[in-house]
Amino acid sequence: MSETKSTADRKKMFEDLSKPKKMKKVSTKVNDGMGRTKLLGNIRSSKKGSLKSAPKPKEGLSRSAKYQFKKSRAEAKGHSFTEKLDEEGLRFFNHVTEQTFSDQAIAFLNAYWAEVGNQAEFIYSVSWDIFKYADMHARGINYVHKYKEGSKLEFDIGLYFYERLCRFLGESKNKKWASEDYKISQPKLMTAIVRKKELRDKVDVNFDGQVAMIEYLLYQYRGFANPADFVTRAMTQDEHPEIKKARLALIEVNKRIQAYEAEKTRLTNEAKKTGVKGLRAKNMLAQLESGPLWERLQKALITAEAAVRIATKKYGGGKFSATDSKGGKGTAIGSNQGSIWWLNRDLAEKKKKYGRKMKK
Repeated sequence: MSETKSTADRKKMFEDLSKPKKMKKVSTKVNDGMGRTKLLGNIRSSKKGSLKSAPKPKEGLSRSAKYQFKKSRAEAKGHSFTEKLDEEGLRFFNHVTEQTFSDQAIAFLNAYWAEVGNQAEFIYSVSWDIFKYADMHARGINYVHKYKEGSKLEFDIGLYFYERLCRFLGESKNKKWASEDYKISQPKLMTAIVRKKELRDKVDVNFDGQVAMIEYLLYQYRGFANPADFVTRAMTQDEHPEIKKARLALIEVNKRIQAYEAEKTRLTNEAKKTGVKGLRAKNMLAQLESGPLWERLQKALITAEAAVRIATKKYGGGKFSATDSKGGKGTAIGSNQGSIWWLNRDLAEKKKKYGRKMKK
């Protein structure tokens, strides 16, 4: 009898152990500061020792303050900061990408002059030059005087640009640009497949399937630059009247150069012919540098030089506190250095090629 009872007890015990037990609810309510601190300490499991969220910024903050908030929140989460542009920022960024390559480069230099000013020569002489060459290649243009500066490159032409740039830096005659002085401007070598993925995923900020000069620059100098920060800095910058006047004067010089080069090319081709037409073209070609086209070009150069000198004297090396759309003080301090440097550098290049030669 006792043996039967023992068997029944063991059976009941086994059934009790097999049944799932209900977890006892524990209250998370705390009545004192120390208890709350202990509870939060148990919740924090991140090795970085920081919460993964941060309080949202109050309404009415400036773009700069919002930028700093988002940057801090991303860092708290342990992520690299690649903030997406908001609607207003994207609209401004798209506006910049519609400008010419040179204007995009100037906007970048103005925004990051303190960080990238010592790389300005590389951007002007190498990056900008090869960007234009790639664009000419895509359009099938062989003569500079027939080229109108573009604003974007298709992805495949973007790959061609990087190929040309890497090849340029690899040539012994260009070792100056491959030196340590321009290390941060030198692109990382990679295969075409990897490069195309980089262009699609990291360079193409506005996902339009094209590569703008500003996108290339932000990617190349991503150690200190990014789209959101660029927009924050650039949106509060305005072009001063004297700088605009100098820029337009140099555009006029470009027009005169194109007219001169077009006539020079026409006469050069005509001069190859035999007979009276060929001789006449040779004679006109010899007199081209004393003709009306040349004189108009010289006049445009003199006007541009004066305009650039005035702009440099007034704004060169200075900074200005911009105003926002509501008339209040902007949070970013804009620099004119990029514009002034580019105007002087471009003028020097044009004078070197087309300025009057000093008579010995």
